[in-house]
Amino acid sequence: MKSTASELIAELKNGERKNIILDTDAYNEVDDQYTIAYAMLSPDRVNILSINAAPFLNRRSTSAGDGMEKSYREIFHITGLTDSEAAKKIPVYRGSERFLPSKTEYVPSEACDNIVRTVMESNERVWIVAIGAITNVASAIIKEPAICERAALIWLGGHALTCPDTKEFNLRQDIPAAEVVFDSGIPLVQIPCDGVCSSFITTIPEVEYYLRGKNDLCNYLCDITAAYTKEPYGWSKVIWDVTSIACITKPEALSMVVLPRPYVTSDCRYAFDASREQYVYIRKIRRDPIYADLFRKLCRHFFVSFKSHCKTSSCLSHRAEHDGIVEELCLRCFSDQLLRLRAAAPYRGSCRGACSYRPLRRPYTHPE
Repeated sequence: MKSTASELIAELKNGERKNIILDTDAYNEVDDQYTIAYAMLSPDRVNILSINAAPFLNRRSTSAGDGMEKSYREIFHITGLTDSEAAKKIPVYRGSERFLPSKTEYVPSEACDNIVRTVMESNERVWIVAIGAITNVASAIIKEPAICERAALIWLGGHALTCPDTKEFNLRQDIPAAEVVFDSGIPLVQIPCDGVCSSFITTIPEVEYYLRGKNDLCNYLCDITAAYTKEPYGWSKVIWDVTSIACITKPEALSMVVLPRPYVTSDCRYAFDASREQYVYIRKIRRDPIYADLFRKLCRHFFVSFKSHCKTSSCLSHRAEHDGIVEELCLRCFSDQLLRLRAAAPYRGSCRGACSYRPLRRPYTHPE
């Protein structure tokens, strides 16, 4: 089942649904919340087998274990904000309470056991999508190296290979774990942060314009994004982790190349050897198609939760054919939601129902 790097790219681009374990430090900042939502709202491409809480240590936690526990609770908070019963039933596991003490000693946890059990019992490829410190995954590799033959790993971690160092948050939190992963031979896709993913930015006005008022989940994403800064002007935010799911949902928006995987040194730098096993390196990201897909899917979630309030069935055009996409709504039925809906997915054509309403796109006006 182990694939070469070129085969891994072909597998990502084949459009088939992927079975994933999502490993996330969900309380670390605000990007994990978007990522969990994006994965849940992409059931045609993503089958979430389970979600693991990853450790982290920064101003939002008192220890790696405290960060993991807060992330564990945040995962339940995000899944609880959806109206999907399937999402609420996704198994969630606590991860490591500390980082790896060395490259040869793993940290026992529910998450480590979950990775080993799920991968070894599956007859299909399991994709581990890791968007935090790689401790849980490295622990699983040390405990059962055979998972490297059966799983594939997408990790958002480290900086671009051209950077003078790779002291990126996810990597430097647990350098031994990063060394284990790069040396293990597991089929690997690396999404570097500075120099690659750092272009994947959004702003509070953009998030507010497309998401505010759609549902509780969208409102929560707006709230935590706005609360992340005290700067009212000229502020933008990289929603880093969403790109990990985009590898599966929008692979055409990411430039993937095959390179020899580097070594990670103890002082958080890369070292290179052309004879090393190859891996997939994300070189460039086109942000617009990914944000468009993310926002549309969050707005589809709005439709699912809001459609029962419509009193005029004739103004819902071809609901089944278009899978409830917001842009197929006649906005006259939802006059009080008109501006928000139009921003998220402009209505294309006139209503196919009784009213024949054809709204025009309205320019954005910044709220004072």
